[in-house]
Amino acid sequence: MGMTTPQGKSEAAALAEAAFIGAQFVWLIGVGGFAWILRDGLGPDAVATTGGAVLVRTFWTFYWGPVCLALLVVDAIWWRRRGRLDR
Repeated sequence: MGMTTPQGKSEAAALAEAAFIGAQFVWLIGVGGFAWILRDGLGPDAVATTGGAVLVRTFWTFYWGPVCLALLVVDAIWWRRRGRLDR
């Protein structure tokens, strides 16, 4: 029989959950930081963006925004399913 966590989850489920949360943090903070810095380009061809265009350009740099939305949807589904299983 496999090992379980104090919450009754299998080790594999706990590891998968931890890996997913870690991937979210890397994407949101790590890649998000690079997207923010690189949104206007580097070097002599760099342009300054202001206002709402900053958010739009950051959203589409490295497809950071769409991936964030996809992670949010997966996260919502995961936590909703987890809540049903915990009852």
